Amino acid sequence: MLWGYDGWFWASVVLGTISCVLCVVQTLRGRAPDDYTQGSVLLLEAFLLVYGVGSLLLPVLGPSPSGSLLEYWGYLLTALLIPAGTFIWSLVERSRWSTLILAAAGPVVVVMVYRMNFIYYYQ
Repeated sequence: MLWGYDGWFWASVVLGTISCVLCVVQTLRGRAPDDYTQGSVLLLEAFLLVYGVGSLLLPVLGPSPSGSLLEYWGYLLTALLIPAGTFIWSLVERSRWSTLILAAAGPVVVVMVYRMNFIYYYQ
């Protein structure tokens, strides 16, 4: 079933992994959030915004959902809040621990997109 996921899922895996690894490395180096770590999380947010636009068009241009659309949109809205929240946190608290909080956004986005994909196609 894993290979049945679309390119959006695999894009989230690549972006989320790169963001997480970058932020963890900077945390281990003892660095406060910088343009690279915050930018990687903003890139995740931009990806989710584009994913949201695609989600608006998907029922019209693609297959109808097999699961609950309410649950799907709940996951999407929650996923949109995670990178935004970690970014704001990193602006407020400028320590290396904020960089670790930024690192958490990547895996969370991957899991949320995985679940959204499962709800839409396989449930």
